[in-house]
Amino acid sequence: MLKIIMNYLCIVPVFNEEERLSILLEEINKFKEKNEYIKFLIIDNGSNDKSNEIIKKYNFNLITNKKNHGVGYALIQGYKYARKNKIDVLIHLAGNGKMKPDEITNFIKMINQYNYDFVNGSRFLPNGNYKTNPLIRVLLIRVLTKIISILYKRRITDATCGFRAFKCSVLENLINYVDSPKYYTYRYEYYSLGKILMNKNINFTEVPVTMDYKKKNYSKIRPIIDWFPIIFGWLEALVDGKKF
Repeated sequence: MLKIIMNYLCIVPVFNEEERLSILLEEINKFKEKNEYIKFLIIDNGSNDKSNEIIKKYNFNLITNKKNHGVGYALIQGYKYARKNKIDVLIHLAGNGKMKPDEITNFIKMINQYNYDFVNGSRFLPNGNYKTNPLIRVLLIRVLTKIISILYKRRITDATCGFRAFKCSVLENLINYVDSPKYYTYRYEYYSLGKILMNKNINFTEVPVTMDYKKKNYSKIRPIIDWFPIIFGWLEALVDGKKF
């Protein structure tokens, strides 16, 4: 059993997930029964289906946005909430059910017991699982990951996994800079991760995770359109010269 020495918050951005949201929230509830020290915050990012109604049936802290500004906006909003409430460690969990709440403890262990500052998930590590991921997506991610590892001169194995946990302090000087519409897309996640990789004073590692794409509409990332913000986020972090 983990010895708990920090305050933990998991934020779950949700946008139009009525078909599978109940299943995810039930999984989170079961996880919470064994891990009461981890708090959860659901952020309804402007859903226009029944997602908000479903969330309100459960006993979760909830932020409701009237408009969808983008996943980056919700994550930045979650970070601000965490800092305001003196949270030490923030966890990102997708709202579409492709990530497993039970695997959160693997991230916590690396931070709590081994003092890592930033832990990212990887479906490609041993004991990770990407069997249900479309082949073309797997190939594109592997190619991008190889390029990022070369450009950043730091080995990573999964350049697009958004399942992560990190000490809030590592983004303290970055968050105000990225709080603008430019980063409200997927760009925020990968720009910030790029800056983490560039800072050799930050202890970074990866842990194996399962990315389950068996479900219908398994990802909100649109082919080509949403890959641009991801790639530009990585490239901007590399060349803009800003240090945090």
